[in-house]
Amino acid sequence: MAVQSRYSRVHCLRRSLWQHKLKAGSVVGVLITAFLLLEPPAIADLSEENRQYTADLLEDWRAGEVVVLLRHLERCDRYDLPCLTDKEGITSRAIEPGRALQEDFSQLGLGNTDIFNSPMLRTAETEAIVFADQGEDRDWLINCHDNLLGDVMANKRPGRNLALVTHSRCIKRFNEALGYADESPGYGAALFFSTADDPKSLQVLGFLDQEDWEMALGF
Repeated sequence: MAVQSRYSRVHCLRRSLWQHKLKAGSVVGVLITAFLLLEPPAIADLSEENRQYTADLLEDWRAGEVVVLLRHLERCDRYDLPCLTDKEGITSRAIEPGRALQEDFSQLGLGNTDIFNSPMLRTAETEAIVFADQGEDRDWLINCHDNLLGDVMANKRPGRNLALVTHSRCIKRFNEALGYADESPGYGAALFFSTADDPKSLQVLGFLDQEDWEMALGF
């Protein structure tokens, strides 16, 4: 009887520990699920599995319904490299990817596009290379205050695309305002949004890194 009693106690203890492990595992699973549900979604990479959305981008661009935020090219003050003009501007080696982007946007067509840039030297130099110095300075593309989304919508004219050359911090804040993850884009990355469904709001189309235009759009 003593042996059976000891066995029963051990069995109950093991069973209790197993139940606690199951409960702990369930709690961890619930917490992970909750975290994933609460985590803001990331903007889709149009060069990867979301390439099917490029047709929407091209259609909306032709209709003048697109807002594109372009991060400036490689800034010179963070590298021990020759600068295009000054440390506050972009590197000399950024000219080549800049000219590639110029060709890409030319392929899209800029006849119905308004172009604005932050007045800082690195964004002004980027605009000059990519958009042939057709843009206009806008202070709200430096400050990136809480009304950035409102500023963008106020400057989006019906039937005309809006191209904005700005900074990573502004793009991150813009993404946050739309409920998306505040991931930092690479130099020369372009993020595309559309007003096709509702002229008073933006639908996220996706982003393209500078080197991925040909893969995604065939340019």
